[in-house]
Amino acid sequence: MDHRVIKHSLVLERSLVPSVVKAVLHTILFHRYFGNVTPQENLILSDQVTYVSVDDGNVVSTVDSKVEELMQVLQQDGGKSQVTVSFSETRGRKASWFGTATPQSVCWEEWVVDVQALGRAHGREERAAQQRLAVDQAKHAIFQVICQADAHKDHIPLIASSQENPFPYHIAVAPAAGLWSSMIKRAILPGMA
Repeated sequence: MDHRVIKHSLVLERSLVPSVVKAVLHTILFHRYFGNVTPQENLILSDQVTYVSVDDGNVVSTVDSKVEELMQVLQQDGGKSQVTVSFSETRGRKASWFGTATPQSVCWEEWVVDVQALGRAHGREERAAQQRLAVDQAKHAIFQVICQADAHKDHIPLIASSQENPFPYHIAVAPAAGLWSSMIKRAILPGMA
């Protein structure tokens, strides 16, 4: 099976990060959530950008909690972080000599979004420029997600389950590449970094 990795980058003013990242995550999930989906239309950035999300309380709360986690990481790690959405298939393994068969989770697609948060501009014109940049990036990222999800379907496993969403997803927030040392330091020495 082909494991596909799709990457996007966002460079945004810190206060605009949550709405744009939520839009991107919800767009990814909407196009890869293979259950019975009720779409919900959403507007962000002064109603200049529209995106569609899955109208499901669990999906919404998961995305909201991961965006909150992202904002905390951005404050601690110099304004850079990474959000990864991975989709997997659960396969049964053959029984071994040492025990019974255990299910195996195999990732078939990952979406990696690098996020860099910029400081707030001081002048009115600079803030307007940051808003325009955020609108452009949000539209571009959402469009790219839709194009990538639509163009690349050959690697998606066959649906062999009657579960609501047959392919579990996982959203992870981590420091951007090169900042792993600070994450390890925080794990070893809480309160440091």
